[in-house]
Amino acid sequence: MNFCPKCGTAVKAGARFCPNCGFDLQVKGTPAAPAASASVQPAPQQQVQPQTQFQQQATMSAPIPQATGSGAVDYQSNLGFVGAVKQYFQGYAKFDGRMSLANYWLSAVGISIITMLGYAVAYSIDSATLFFLVGLVFVLPGITSAVRRLHDTNHSGVYYFWAFLPVVGSIYLLVLLFTPGDQQANRFG
Repeated sequence: MNFCPKCGTAVKAGARFCPNCGFDLQVKGTPAAPAASASVQPAPQQQVQPQTQFQQQATMSAPIPQATGSGAVDYQSNLGFVGAVKQYFQGYAKFDGRMSLANYWLSAVGISIITMLGYAVAYSIDSATLFFLVGLVFVLPGITSAVRRLHDTNHSGVYYFWAFLPVVGSIYLLVLLFTPGDQQANRFG
């Protein structure tokens, strides 16, 4: 049994990605940490064929940090507009992990567009219930993505409560959300 070096989750021998955080376990320089028992034999390495970007996007269930050529992990990878919105919905109720500056703001723009379209439909059919549901659907992922963005800057999610302090708190939270994230792993991943 191996463990993910990023989140510490137990991983089956020979697994390519961590089932919890999606970390690439076969990135050079970051071997999975073996279990406490020294008698565990390493699993035979399987030959992995390189994939095109389209194949990688089609087969991955969750976005993961990008590995650079030197084996270091790029925590500030930009998933693009569609990838950022996808990451927003995949982390719907996930408060742990990180979200890069570009991905956070791209997803914020995408979700704003989707929300406005939902409100327009609700207004056009004169449905207060649909109007309420559209707003309700985006409350939790909005909070979780902001918390993950704060984690990227090495701040606790508790800093989100600054938003409840009139004017000054909202400005401070915006400054934190615009702060560039850590380039290396921090206490949140």
